[in-house]
Amino acid sequence: MPCFDAHQLAYGVRNGNMVTIMVGDLLVGFGQTSSASSDRGQIQQLPSDPTISIDSFELTEKGLEFLGSPLSMLEVLSNNSFDFHLRDENSLPILTYVGAVAQNLKYLKLNIQANQAVTQNVVFKALDILDTKGDSILN
Repeated sequence: MPCFDAHQLAYGVRNGNMVTIMVGDLLVGFGQTSSASSDRGQIQQLPSDPTISIDSFELTEKGLEFLGSPLSMLEVLSNNSFDFHLRDENSLPILTYVGAVAQNLKYLKLNIQANQAVTQNVVFKALDILDTKGDSILN
């Protein structure tokens, strides 16, 4: 009777935290992306309007130290711009949203469901989207 050999399985499990959050060169947190887009800009001078929606925006210990252990997440979101690195299942960067700031802190979406983690959805507007080579995909 053949037995099960776990070593032959190809492990490619996707982690829910597929977004690395950075301020400059410092890794300050992780998050989950719920949507990302690059629509035509509403202002004539801007060719596009890149936005990214992040769920479960979590800071690392170094992030808390760098940001001075903020009193609330609203302080973090309103006083900083972030670079979001979207990663694939091998944790390699796919796209980078550069210089992203929280779009409208008045309408933060808090999601509370029974028997699940409480999540908060924040929409960010970015200055640019870079590919793996560091080239803009908006031009």
